[in-house]
Amino acid sequence: MNSATAFSAPATGRQAARHEDDDTHELIEAAGRASGVEQTMLEEEVVRRHLGLARNLASRYAGRGAERDDLIQVASFALVKAIRGFRHDRGEFVPFATVTILGEIKKYFRDQCWGVRPPRRIQQLQADISKATERFLQTDSRPPEVADIAAELGADIVDVREAMAARGCFSPSSLDQPVRDGGQPLGETIAFDESAFAFIEEWATVGPLCSALDDEERLLLRLRFVEDKTQQEIALIVGVSQMQVSRRLARLLEQLRSRAMLTEAA
Repeated sequence: MNSATAFSAPATGRQAARHEDDDTHELIEAAGRASGVEQTMLEEEVVRRHLGLARNLASRYAGRGAERDDLIQVASFALVKAIRGFRHDRGEFVPFATVTILGEIKKYFRDQCWGVRPPRRIQQLQADISKATERFLQTDSRPPEVADIAAELGADIVDVREAMAARGCFSPSSLDQPVRDGGQPLGETIAFDESAFAFIEEWATVGPLCSALDDEERLLLRLRFVEDKTQQEIALIVGVSQMQVSRRLARLLEQLRSRAMLTEAA
């Protein structure tokens, strides 16, 4: 047989399905022996017959943070991968293709769909939680409690809560999204401390200048400006008078100001 059109499926029934499986195997084997345009035609015929399977599997994962069209594209490429990797001695093609497609879809979620990537154990736990939730909905017709899921999976309830809280990592909220209809964007409602930026700028300026100081000078600065100790407390720690501490600090600060001015001028 030299082309995809040479194969045809019988009419109906279990024998029809068996015959189509055999037909598919023959198509794949023929594609493996062919090359160029003929190989492409044979593979496209197998894809055409099983594209519904790929679409169905992709649709199962729609609404979980990835576009449906993107999932279908991943599933379609995985179908081609299954065709090229299938061997008749591995069993039937459809189960092999299903495993391959599902594997590629899960890999796509793992590698491409996390807005913020949680630890691998949380990623795996999320998948287990989804399956457990579906089982509860089918058997009890109600959403399960966190404790129910933890008991079902034999997992720590804290880990289950963490995994459920991380579900938004697939599709994080946009800062431009209005808080309410006609309301202000989410980003404008988030408060932040502007003084932190000033501190970072000052630290970036002063930090390199302090590298030229000796250990005693750095100790004085750390006690006063990091540990926020008074001059009297510093005097007791270093074993000098409060007046000496005041003079040393004043001299140090003047040196740093002069060096900073020279750095800016340069």
